[in-house]
Amino acid sequence: MANIKKSELLQEEIEHIDITKHDLRPLVEAFSKMSFSARDLARASEIYDKMLADKECGVVLCLAGSLFSAGLKKIVWQMVESNMVDAIVSTGANIVDQDFFEA
Repeated sequence: MANIKKSELLQEEIEHIDITKHDLRPLVEAFSKMSFSARDLARASEIYDKMLADKECGVVLCLAGSLFSAGLKKIVWQMVESNMVDAIVSTGANIVDQDFFEA
């Protein structure tokens, strides 16, 4: 590992996923029959669906860590654009990433 150069590690560009090009519903439904975090993710999806259906419910998206540089920027942008969230609470990592790495 000591012989690897920084330039070699930075060769592959991170791509931001376009969530509108994928139908993840069958996968998330399959997760509900699994255990641990897979089942938790399926349950979270069910709760989120109920939140979106309830017009009185405010949805706050909480972001922690360096999500934008990890390839999730487009998903957050699409959620905001589609009115899937009412507010965002974020750590500084996402703001710094956007300013320094994506500008």
